[in-house]
Formats: sequence, structure tokens, C-alpha cells
Amino acid sequence: ILMSRKSYDVVIAGAGTAGTTLAYLLAKHGFKVALIDRRSKESIGDKICGDAIAAHHFKSADVPKPSKDVIKVWVEGFKVYPRSMDYYLKIVAEDGGYVVDRHMYGQELLDHAIKEGIDLYDGIIANNLIIDDDYAKGVLGYKVGSNEVIKIYGKIIVDATGYPAALLMKAPDKWLIDKRIRSRDIIIAYREIVEIDKPIWDIENLHLHFISRYAPTGYVWIFPWDKDGKKLNFGNGMIPGVSSYKPHELLNMYANEVLPEYLANRRILKRGSWNIPNRRPRYNFIGNGFLAVGDSAIMVDPATAEGIGYGLYGAWIASKHIRKALEAGDYSRDALWSYQREYVTSPYGIRQARLDVFKYMLQAYSDLDYEFVIKHKILTSSDMIKARDEDSFLSSFDKAVRAIKAALYGKLKIVRDLKYVIDVMRLVKNIYLEYPTSIEGLMPWISRVENIFSELDKRFPPYKPQYI
Repeated sequence: ILMSRKSYDVVIAGAGTAGTTLAYLLAKHGFKVALIDRRSKESIGDKICGDAIAAHHFKSADVPKPSKDVIKVWVEGFKVYPRSMDYYLKIVAEDGGYVVDRHMYGQELLDHAIKEGIDLYDGIIANNLIIDDDYAKGVLGYKVGSNEVIKIYGKIIVDATGYPAALLMKAPDKWLIDKRIRSRDIIIAYREIVEIDKPIWDIENLHLHFISRYAPTGYVWIFPWDKDGKKLNFGNGMIPGVSSYKPHELLNMYANEVLPEYLANRRILKRGSWNIPNRRPRYNFIGNGFLAVGDSAIMVDPATAEGIGYGLYGAWIASKHIRKALEAGDYSRDALWSYQREYVTSPYGIRQARLDVFKYMLQAYSDLDYEFVIKHKILTSSDMIKARDEDSFLSSFDKAVRAIKAALYGKLKIVRDLKYVIDVMRLVKNIYLEYPTSIEGLMPWISRVENIFSELDKRFPPYKPQYI
């Protein structure tokens, strides 16, 4: 057993975007931070990802922007296509966004953190929490490729291990941490970085293609990955159990059947699969001397499964409350509760909950339904932008006009479902603003939320194409 001789203020497991950013923010304020990751130092950041970040996240959180060397291409926003790509909604992002080289970006964040004085423990798998007197006091791990056990101690322990939430899942049950995730709230995704001969038709936007045959309950994405449009981040995602094909098989079919002029002869530079937690934030992700951040806490946009920006914001919020706890010398769950509550009631936490409601309806419809909605402007680009944060993004007049259109085409159910979802999004926002101020109110609050999402699950079963 190798035991760290240093005493740390904070030990962070996971050197992804959220974990490394949190390490940097804390070290910048003079705290002693240990950062653990299973990868070697040189490999940190080299992960499968959509690689896109909206620029507005860097306004919301006081974190470093990616440098010009890391940015592959700048984009205005994204286009959402139904089955026919003749129709689309264009969503213009505030201040645009970036597609980054994920490996280089991870290395850049790590360099920032190391320059501020963090200690990096690379090549170590964080396996469990060290618990003493009902407090997390350290991380138990082992070196990759050996049986050597590692123990690293700190005042506050952070799980930033991503989807596996390796430490959170081992937390004592008495902490009432939300460990469950439904299969419907998981995206299984596959991505390729490819080189093509013919430049993509539009390099100023990200492209999301909602086409059930190749991404049931999800979408295919095509993101420019260089300024010439000849390299792409190309992938798909869907919930488990809706197709007998694997995501990479469906993506290859898409390349050959939908856009062969661009993708049939693509040269694959990198490829890989990963799972994404895709729902509202965990109801509770803190304990005594413990908290989670990023994908471990489920900080992600349920409509698009984008997580980098949410992880950055979560790290910024966490850094404020960790600093406050360390300065007060109180690392209890009660002291850290303010972090949980601020994130859940923040625009990000509320947006996650609202868009999780919207996600259930998205998963229930076919690409033909999407085509009807977009072609006949049942939902417009303006609606989609407003839906993220505004309660009443459709006026009564708009609803009436769109209901008439839908009735003419025998699609009135879509408008009724949309009205229902808008009402539930408003209700969920109000419940999230009432997140309890202490652990005593947690279980009744969870019951209110679970009742709503159980009803959504019944009303909107996932769409399964007959031919898959």
C-alpha cells in the first residue's frame, strides 16, 4: 500500500473537463489539490466526445476559454433536421460556439491546473471512498497494470469520474445520494473523426439529423472539425434497447445510404463508443466531506446531451462552495448543501429539468412526426430557443393557429402533447425553485419530481421503428 504523505484540502478523482477545471479554480486560490486520473499525463483529455462547446458557458462561469490552438472551428449555432434535410430549424447560439480538439483542450486545462500547483496522480484508478466517522476522508485506488494500492487523503473528496460515478456509487446509503439512473436516461453513442474528399455543405453550423432508422430516440450528428470542412466529428446516439443494431453499424448504414457523396468513402482517423447520462441533475450528489461534479452529478443538456459547458459551470459553482467550507473548517453535508441547492436552482439546473421533460416527447415521436412539425412550423427556431428558459414560449394565438394546421393534417395529437409538455415544463421549473434548504426536505421533494417523470414515461413511450 502506497499512502500519500501530503495532506490535501481537496482530492479530485477524474481529470475530465469538470475535474480539471475545479482543480485549477481551487489551486488558483491557494488550496492544496490532488487530481487523480486513470490515464497517463500525456493521455488526459483524449476521450470520445462531441467536442462542441457553446461560447456563452464562458460568460456564465469564470473559467479559462480554450485557446486558438485548441479550437478547430468556430460555429454560429446548429441546425436540426427531420428525415428530409430539405427542412430544418436553425438555432443561433449566443456568441456562437467552438468545436475543439478534445485531447488538446484537456491538456490545456491540465497545464493551467499544474501551473497553479496541483499534484497530479496519473495512471491511478479511483476505486472507493475512505470513510471514517461517516465522513469521506480519502480515495482508495490502485495503479493501472498492477495490484499496488494507493490511498490519498483530503478534507473534501470530489467524484469527477464521469458516467461511472465510481466514488458516488460507493457512498454510504445513509447519505441519501441519488444513485439510480433509468435506461431511458442513458445515451449509448458512437463517434468517428473522419476525413472526407468533398467539403461539408455548411461549416458554420453543427448539424443534428433526427432520423429514426439510424438513431432511434436520438440523432446523427455531423460537426465540422476543421476550417476547410474536410474533417468531421461524425456520430450517433440512442437509448439502449430500441434497435437490434449497434450504433456503429447504424452510423455506417447512414454514411452509405443518406449522405454517400460525403461519407461513403470517409477515412476514419479516430473512433470510439461511450455512454452519456442524459437527464435532470442527480437529486442529491453530496455527503459528509464529499461531492460530485460534471457527468458524475449528471450535469448535461438532456435535449442535446452536451456536457462540457454544464461541467464547466458545475465546477465553478463547486469551487465557490468548497472554498467557503474549507475557510469555515466545516466539510459536513449541511455545509456543502448550498452547492447542491445552488446548482439545482440555477438556470443550468432548471434548464436541465425543463429539457428533460421535453426530451421525453422527443423520444416518443418518429422522424416523420419531426418532419411534419418542422415543415409546417408547428415549432419554429424561435420557439426552440425560448423553450430552454421561458415558461410561455407559445402564445394562445400561436397555439390556435398551429392546432388548426395540425388538425388539417390529422396530427392534432402533436399539438396536444406539446401543450401538455409546456405545462409540465413550467410545473417542473417551479418545483426545482423549491429545492429544499436542508436534507430533511429531500425525500418529499424527490417524490414530487418522480411522480411527474413517471407520468411522462407512461405518456411518451420511446419510439421503436418497425424496420429495426
